[in-house]
This record gives sequence, C-alpha cells and structure tokens, in this order.
Amino acid sequence: MTVGFVGLGRMGLPMAINLVEDGVDVVGTDLDEERKRALEDAGGRTADTVAEAVVDADVAITVLRTPEQVLAVAEDLLSAMDEGDLYIDMSSIDPLTSETVAELAAEEGIRTVDAPVSGGVSGAEEGTLSVIVGGANDDVAEAEELFESMAATVFHVGSIGAGQTVKLANQLLVGAQTVLVAEAFRFGDANGIDRETLRDVLVESAGSSWVLETWGERYIEEEHEPGFEINLQHKDLRLMTEAAVELDVPVPLGAAAMQTYVDAKRNGLGDRDVTAVFQL
Repeated sequence: MTVGFVGLGRMGLPMAINLVEDGVDVVGTDLDEERKRALEDAGGRTADTVAEAVVDADVAITVLRTPEQVLAVAEDLLSAMDEGDLYIDMSSIDPLTSETVAELAAEEGIRTVDAPVSGGVSGAEEGTLSVIVGGANDDVAEAEELFESMAATVFHVGSIGAGQTVKLANQLLVGAQTVLVAEAFRFGDANGIDRETLRDVLVESAGSSWVLETWGERYIEEEHEPGFEINLQHKDLRLMTEAAVELDVPVPLGAAAMQTYVDAKRNGLGDRDVTAVFQL
C-alpha cells in the first residue's frame, strides 16, 4: 500500500515514520524541508507538492493544524487522487469542515473518514495514540489497517464529522482541566504545600484527572517544552465554542478556559506547552 502523507509536523512526522517502520510505502510532503529529510532518513519518500504526494497513493492522510489548511489542501489533494481512493483526515478541526471536505470528495468519487487523534507528541512517537473516527463502516475498517501502526486504540463513533465532535469534547475537558490543575498548584504554593506532595495526594483523590496524572510533573518542575502547544489548544477551544454557539449549547467553563489561553498567547506563550498557563 502507498500512502500520501501531507503534514509532517510534531504529530505528523512520527506518525508517518511509524507507518514506514511497519512496511508502508509513504510519500510525504511538508513546507519544512528539514522534516521531509527526516522522513527520508527513516526510509520514506518525499514530494514537493500535495498533488505529487498523493497522485499514486491508495490512501491519502493529512495531519494539519487548522480547518483553513485542510480546505486549502483539499482541492489539490482530491483532484490528484483516483476514484475509489480513501482520504483520511487526521487533523483536529471542526465537524462542519469535515462534512464539507467529504462532500467535495464525494463529487470526485473519493471516500473519506475524519480521524482526529489524542495522545500528544509522545503518543505519536510511541505509536500509542487514540484515534477517534467518523465515517462509513467499510471505509473505517480499511483505515484501521493503517491506524494499527500509529495508535493503541481506535474508536468508531459515527458518521463523517462525528470524530471531530468527540475530539472537541475531549479538548473541552483537557483545556479546562489544564487550567484548573494550574490553579490547584498555585493555591498549594500560596499555602506552603510541597508540589510533589500535593500531586501525590490529588491523584489518589476525587479531584484527580488525566492531566494531573500525566502532566503533573510539568507543573512541579515548571518545564513547558511542547508537547501540545497553547496555540493549538486555543484553536480547539475556539472551534468547540463556535460549534456550541451554532447548536445553542451553553459551554461557560469551556469559554472561560479559552480566555486563559487567549491571555497566554498575549503574554508570548503561544508556542509553549499547554501547561505553561501555569506561568500566568
């Protein structure tokens, strides 16, 4: 199988390399030439354009940062693919954009699934991501053969766009919990509680969370190398709140958390790990 892989960023590059290491013929492209060389060093092939990356591929995969990037790439990607090919978008975007791309793909006879991931850069490197998939049963079953190289768990949650909906619900929780954990540590600091002691107690208490258990050390050591960038968490919360507005769903805590990320970006922390909200 040949896979055209578009987007070799912090997440995309290790995902593509994991495919290569499992024997998949990967043709990758990215705006960053250094990342393309890294894929070549791992045994993959590269192309100069999106169209060149996918023209001979059986499956195309995109891992991009924003809905705007997905839509910008879609025209070149879909026009270069053959009828019956499969397009897997593993970007974290919004349900409406996924549905729009699926409609454009259907006009070309191309099948699509939306498959955002959770697990961060470490999960991408270790091949232990969770993939949250929306699409037709047969298309998802075909995509799962590739997901096995990149992920530990795969959840098929519904039709096109459902993957993005569930991913945004996840980002609502992660975004809010990251801020709340920061507040908890600062509250402990103000009262003279050792950070490690606080973490050890809280992870065994009702207030524990995945953020505290997995990222607690980043708060303790004030080490905020990304990871998952504040810029991207802000983007996900913005998309979630915009979708909630369209559906008349109140998300006051999610909206409040988003303002913390706005503040972080204004303070020059946008490219730092999400736990850097602690610095505010």
